[in-house]
Amino acid sequence: MKWDWFTLWIVFFPATNYGQALLPLHASFDGVTVGKPFLQQYQKPPTQISTSILLLDEPGEWKPVESINYGRKSSIGWARFFVRPDQSRTIWLELTSHFMDSVGVWVGLPNRLPQRIRGPSSWREQATPLAPVNHHYFLYALNLPAHQTTTIWIRGCVIPGDAMKFGVRLWSPPRFLAIQQQELWGWAVFVGMVLSILGGVLIAFVFYQRTLYLLYGCYIGCLSIYALLNDGWGAFLPDSWAWFDGFSTIIHWLNVGLGAFILFSRRFLMVPSGFSPFWVRWPEFIPMSFITGLILFSEWSQSYHYQYISLNLWLFGYIGFSGYVLIWLTYVANAFQRKFWLVWLLIIAVSVLLTYLFAGAFLVNSGLINSPLPDMVALRIALLIELIILSVGWLYRRKLLQTTHSQLELQNRALQADIIQTQETERQRIATDLHDDLGGTLAIIRQRLDDIRQRTADPTIQQAFDNLEPLIQKSGHDLRRIAHNLMPPEFDRLGLRGAIEQLVQNIPAQPTRFEFVASGAEHIFPADMGLNIYRIVSELVQNIQKHAGAKRASVQLLYEEIMLSVLVEDDGVGISAEKLANGAGIGLKSSSLRATHMGATLQSETGEGGTFVVLEVPYALPRYVEPATPQNPAR
Repeated sequence: MKWDWFTLWIVFFPATNYGQALLPLHASFDGVTVGKPFLQQYQKPPTQISTSILLLDEPGEWKPVESINYGRKSSIGWARFFVRPDQSRTIWLELTSHFMDSVGVWVGLPNRLPQRIRGPSSWREQATPLAPVNHHYFLYALNLPAHQTTTIWIRGCVIPGDAMKFGVRLWSPPRFLAIQQQELWGWAVFVGMVLSILGGVLIAFVFYQRTLYLLYGCYIGCLSIYALLNDGWGAFLPDSWAWFDGFSTIIHWLNVGLGAFILFSRRFLMVPSGFSPFWVRWPEFIPMSFITGLILFSEWSQSYHYQYISLNLWLFGYIGFSGYVLIWLTYVANAFQRKFWLVWLLIIAVSVLLTYLFAGAFLVNSGLINSPLPDMVALRIALLIELIILSVGWLYRRKLLQTTHSQLELQNRALQADIIQTQETERQRIATDLHDDLGGTLAIIRQRLDDIRQRTADPTIQQAFDNLEPLIQKSGHDLRRIAHNLMPPEFDRLGLRGAIEQLVQNIPAQPTRFEFVASGAEHIFPADMGLNIYRIVSELVQNIQKHAGAKRASVQLLYEEIMLSVLVEDDGVGISAEKLANGAGIGLKSSSLRATHMGATLQSETGEGGTFVVLEVPYALPRYVEPATPQNPAR
């Protein structure tokens, strides 16, 4: 039988070489990508052919191609080319693919039977001593004699449903090692950029605690792992981690990465939370779950050798990935409706990756086009371009949001200024009404009562009028005090320090004894700011009088180098939660609003020893909004 094959070899070898292109390898040969017209692909899916000898009886079924690509039409593919070196030499044959379940390489010389070359025969044997050096693609050493036409046969096999494709390269060993070093540097730069971006995203998440950063990091991490594993670097993992480098596991990485990207797009485009293209809260999980189910179903069909099912499941996979595209397009359309023009940056970034996925996953994997460029080189380029565009878009988006936030903050401060100005205007009106109307009315009542008392001689009636006199005097005193608190007439004359000092000194010594302390060179604030500080101190003093039950209290003004510190403390019980719930917190809320408006900080601590409140007002307030100057207070 062996001689029969030898006879066939002698008969058909000249016929196979006749009219075929010979790839010359000159003495200066360094490296070449084997393509048309030298590289040939067997036309029919050779599922029943196990060795190169069985191909000799059909020499007319070979087609010149740029690279080997059967698509998903066959899980087995054959390639061949003819070389003729000028001198005896060892060259390295590289097959630019990682995902082939089994590979075989045969070398045939005239009048000799083909010999299978020692080398890696599966995707887990690439980074082993079977190859000339550890490499993430299939690599073989070929010893070629001088001035003889040598035929190289290559047989590849993939799991049913995967695409059968690979490129062919020839290298001199020194040139291959140099190129491999450059390639390692390229991947190192890619991994370094990815890790830098992931580090920045992680830092941003720690500081801002936003899910957007985690989704972006998940997307970058999953697609980068997908690119590395799909390009063969998983062959360097230990055998205990072989599952991490499996075909199904790699598709899971891609699936999770795309799902994270759609969720990221929703937040990046600030799509309203109630908007959903499928009337569910998280439509992104529909295609993700669908694709996950397909992967698990594919694994089951492969384990039971249901090849027909495995061959056709990829069609449903495209349906699942189309679901991602549909959901993403609805978010883009929503952004256009809201005139969120930052969507263009996202479209430009995604178009790069979509172009790769369409050209690589569909056209190349379907065998419609042949490309000698390895898939993951194209993916790496597409990912880098996309990450750069997305990073620029991210920075621009942050700047846009910060600008919008600053504008809203200025508008909020202006609104606060209007509120405070309205309060001061209303205080002034009420104080004027009390002083002019109610004060005059009390004065008339007092005069009329005095006239009535003088007209009667009844001692009992006169005693009743005498008893009313203290009440009328107290009413007048309370009226002046309320009007004074609403709009202190001395504020313009005395200034902030003098007005607060007078406020404290006018407080009765019972039940709480107040002390006033001031230190440092007085800083003159704008009139409205000084009035706001006075209002806050007045509110704190009233709270002590009404709620603290304190025996001693103090108000301190400390004029420091860059700010004024106002300290108000007492030895009472503070303000309880029940009192706040019953309305005692309205004044405190107003004080907090005034402090925020001024750019100041208001902090308080309540304990067994009493309450301690600190108001810190910086002197330099560039973002402070000054309202219109109020009119002179009522007197």
